[in-house]
Amino acid sequence: KADKAALGSKVNCSQFEANMERLDERMQELQSQIAGQKKHWNKMEQQLSVVVEEKLDRLELQAFSKQMEESWNRNIEELENRLMRDSSAGIKK
Repeated sequence: KADKAALGSKVNCSQFEANMERLDERMQELQSQIAGQKKHWNKMEQQLSVVVEEKLDRLELQAFSKQMEESWNRNIEELENRLMRDSSAGIKK
């Protein structure tokens, strides 16, 4: 009876595997989102570079470029933090 009681307090293997599969799917979704944002950022950066070189003085866009870069870094950090929170929440469940 002691062994059965100890077994009841252990993790259900099938439940653990299901949770890990859901966690893996969520991580893949977030990685896909990050990759998509990086691709979008690269496209926007290229377009901005063309505009800067063709039409505007580079000094006029330094503040804007810095703001865009800070925004991009915050978004990536937020996605990474969300990924870590989701990973932690999946493990705790």
